[in-house]
Amino acid sequence: MELSVNGRQRRAAQVSKAAPQAEKKPAGAGVGSVKPRTDKAAWSQAALSFLQEVNRQDMERQRKLLEARQRNSGDLEMLSKSLKTMEKCRIIASRIMKGDKVPPQDEQFLMEADPDGYKLAIACRAPKEKPKEWESVLEEEREGSDSGGETAETVESGGEAAEC
Repeated sequence: MELSVNGRQRRAAQVSKAAPQAEKKPAGAGVGSVKPRTDKAAWSQAALSFLQEVNRQDMERQRKLLEARQRNSGDLEMLSKSLKTMEKCRIIASRIMKGDKVPPQDEQFLMEADPDGYKLAIACRAPKEKPKEWESVLEEEREGSDSGGETAETVESGGEAAEC
């Protein structure tokens, strides 16, 4: 035990330093967990701007997906029309190769839509004693959309392959 004045002054200084720190600590805070105080409004503004940026990016991503789907549906419609045209050309070419008679508008349609297919059909045409006269495939399309069914002529020529 020290009895000097210097010792008492040191001890008083230590006690005085410890007392204000004890008063500043909240009742539920643990020892050594001193948190710097920040402005809650500033933190809320930062969180709000972060969420707005995330939402903006999400909306942009969704917009791009929607545009891609719209483009794909347009491409799908074009491919569907192209496939219908190719099917008509195949039917007309098959009828010509078998030696049957097709209407002039069908030959013209085949010539314009598939020139190579027309040349091949004419080159591979087989002569026939009694050629069958077909109605126009182009008219069948208009009638088929009204009635909603296939005609016997379409079913009859549907399974035939074009061979030279």
